[in-house]
Amino acid sequence: MICDGFVVCRDNLDEQNCTVTNSTVYTCTQYNSEDNIVVPILNHTRCSVFDLENIRDRVFPYCREYLDQTNCSDTQRIGGYCMINGYVSSVSKYVVCHNYDHHLEANVELCDDNLQNDCISTFTNCILHKHKMCDGNDDCYDNSDEVDDMCNTKSKIARFACVRKFNPNHGYISLPLSWVMDGTFDCMEGEDENSTLWRVCPGEFKKVLLPGDKCQDVYRCPAGDRLNVQFANLCDGVESCGNGAENDVCRIARDFPVIEKVSSFDGSLRDVCRVVKNGNSTSCEVKDFNKPWGGSYVLGVITRKQLILPTTKTKCSHLFGENYLFLSCMDLCLEGEITCPLDSYSNILPYDACPGQYPNRTYTMVNNSFLTFFEFDNGSYHQEIYRCNNSRCVEFKQVCDLTNDCGDMSDEMECKNHMICEDSLRSTKHQFISLSQKCDGIYDCFDLSDECNESCGKEILETWAVKIICWSLGILAMLLNLLSIFRGLATLKECETKTMMTSKSLMILIAFGDLHIGIYLAVLSVYDAIIFGEDFCKNQADWLAGPECMILGIVSTLGSQISLFTMTILSIIRMRGLTQLSLHEPVNKISTLVTFIQGLIIYMSSLFIAAAPLVPALEDYFVQGMYYDHTYSVFIGFPNKDKHIKVLRAYYGQNITDKAVNISDKMSWKEIGDKVDGMFSQDFGTLARSPVHFYGNDGVCLFKYFVRTDDARRSRQPLETVDFNGDPIVWAILALNFCCFIVITFCYIVITYKTKASSERSGQQDNLDRQRNERAIQSMITVIIATDFLCWVPFIIICALHNLEYVDASSWYAPFAMTVLPLNSVINPLVYDRKIVLSALGNLSKLKSYLERSVRRSLAVIVEYFNSDSAPEQEIQMNDLGITRKGASDGNGIDGGAENANESVDSSGNEINNNTVNEAL
Repeated sequence: MICDGFVVCRDNLDEQNCTVTNSTVYTCTQYNSEDNIVVPILNHTRCSVFDLENIRDRVFPYCREYLDQTNCSDTQRIGGYCMINGYVSSVSKYVVCHNYDHHLEANVELCDDNLQNDCISTFTNCILHKHKMCDGNDDCYDNSDEVDDMCNTKSKIARFACVRKFNPNHGYISLPLSWVMDGTFDCMEGEDENSTLWRVCPGEFKKVLLPGDKCQDVYRCPAGDRLNVQFANLCDGVESCGNGAENDVCRIARDFPVIEKVSSFDGSLRDVCRVVKNGNSTSCEVKDFNKPWGGSYVLGVITRKQLILPTTKTKCSHLFGENYLFLSCMDLCLEGEITCPLDSYSNILPYDACPGQYPNRTYTMVNNSFLTFFEFDNGSYHQEIYRCNNSRCVEFKQVCDLTNDCGDMSDEMECKNHMICEDSLRSTKHQFISLSQKCDGIYDCFDLSDECNESCGKEILETWAVKIICWSLGILAMLLNLLSIFRGLATLKECETKTMMTSKSLMILIAFGDLHIGIYLAVLSVYDAIIFGEDFCKNQADWLAGPECMILGIVSTLGSQISLFTMTILSIIRMRGLTQLSLHEPVNKISTLVTFIQGLIIYMSSLFIAAAPLVPALEDYFVQGMYYDHTYSVFIGFPNKDKHIKVLRAYYGQNITDKAVNISDKMSWKEIGDKVDGMFSQDFGTLARSPVHFYGNDGVCLFKYFVRTDDARRSRQPLETVDFNGDPIVWAILALNFCCFIVITFCYIVITYKTKASSERSGQQDNLDRQRNERAIQSMITVIIATDFLCWVPFIIICALHNLEYVDASSWYAPFAMTVLPLNSVINPLVYDRKIVLSALGNLSKLKSYLERSVRRSLAVIVEYFNSDSAPEQEIQMNDLGITRKGASDGNGIDGGAENANESVDSSGNEINNNTVNEAL
């Protein structure tokens, strides 16, 4: 109305000084003029608005270009400062965050960088300029502008504080790091963009560092708008990328369980009983849900929710959201420690609660004590509102749902249906998992505390019985096989025939293979008892994907295959030795070379079986999982190909800039790795990951006989790409080992038959010495076949049943493999080298003789004592030893001692009957 040609004021002041002349400095087009009248900008029109119905939608300035909202003459109307047409100018507080004029249907842009419209909506829908955020002043009246995530990363060093352009009256304030070096000048003097004051990481996404920080990659939001998420905030339940691009990926990668947190509807009733019943015969009834503070009427209308509830108390620790809240508040939970989340006084809902939220409010009194409000929505009133400690409000379905919806965790901390991962207790954002996720064999916490705690956990060797057996077998296998190797090498030159040399060489090779098993058992026992101990559970990821486990797996497989293959060849040679006299030819260079090549073939064949699953070129066939550095905050545990493909489809399916990305079920591990790398910035190195090798399916690091495709990679979600990689090789090795056992058994049966037939033909069947030799041979053969049978046949049968999914033998794997299979490594040197047994028996005989001599010496000392002058001169009967002693004065010795040929005399001249001493022993 000013300078519009129509007099409104009686004194005509609204139309004075409206003429534009050559001397007029500031002019503009009148805001509401249909004829585009140019008017001067007057001091009393600056930074004023008229007909103010809604500051965001109905602002009527003086100038169409909003130039009257700059260079405010009244400092109380200044909202901030910015560059306008290259000059520093003040901007009216009335147009801050007013980015669109609905009357003109045009954008409102005053600042050259449009800084006046750089505004933020808090989680309570409070809209304010970003310079009002994190300034220590509660501008939203609910503190939501002071508890935002960006406020947690402010620069707290004084020299990094500045006067903000659109908060000039508040003085020097430290800045959120996200504003620093972002190309926008937020400080009056430009300190936030001064590169000499800040350390900035190079790369695609700039990151400002505080002292002590280091450069780190970020998660790239797939929408193509250069958004990114710092690892500390990744997968925290807060969507930072938009359109679910962060949370959807995290939900699949972290294998979040599907939880029901909203009751279903049965007509107009909320059916909570359906979730509780879950196929059971629980009876149900209809009840009203009353909040602890009452308040069920609005304008005379009943607003109580009617629920279908169980008639008896039920277990609530597996429920979430409003199902948990309804049952706990209705006192229907079996667990005595569960209380209603609405019981605390802070959850009373006064009329002014939840500022900035729920605009369609209807107010009512509660029990004549306080004023509350109801939300009117879809034709009905409801008050399913939970009040957080930070004044934010969430719906009932968001309470006790394992997500920090309040932002201060107050909606989760009093709930009894979760576990908090131990490592997250040290941070401001806790990681909640359901109680059903605890000790379920699936990793949900980065520190593995859900599977490694007071209720569950594991060591490499689970029980004391297995530990003792492992130590004993390992030490015995090493000692006996080392002795067998040394004895074999010492007598190898004495072999005169090809058969003898070949047999002796193969016996050495058997001991060499069994020595591998002994070393494996001993080293594994050391790792179990000394290096890891009870800490193994939380360190198992590094162990299963590390080189130590891989080397032990190779050693154990190499040793068992060398021993088995050599025993098979030795059995064949011994069988042939009974029928082909040509094998008794003398040793020569050719036979020595043939024997060496034979042993080399056995060793290389065994090494191929042990090492083939680890060849990088075959990783698509044998690698079934990947282990990632925890820093990247996406994958937990050992995700398999199927999970990777699901994650990549969730991520790249939202990438609007790359429609050519094809995520196939047949992707190789290399292709998967490249696509995972693309999810992160990769400015400071590649994503740290390592494949979980073939031997990393269990802590004992053995060949994966007992493991099906999905055993070590359990998932709550069904497999879409069923992959039998690894199973054919297991079947092949089992078949090969079974064939070796059959050959060994057949050969020794033939040996037994040939030996007996030869004895009968030679007429030596009545020769006692010959009979003893035959019985000894038959006993040795029986032991060989029996030990092989007991060790391998049950093992092979169980493996077959497990792989055919008739039984689940996963829990038998380590105990069976650690206690049964290694028995051959201890028994073989005793069976194949009888001299070790004789040597052991000889050592025992020597030990017995040594003990006898020690006892005799002790008895001699005792007798000397009784012969001394200090003893009384009377006869002492040594009943326990069968020795009679007379007084020292008569000079007589022990009765009968002089006549015995086995006598000894002590230093006092007394004779001791050795026969009597032996009887005492």
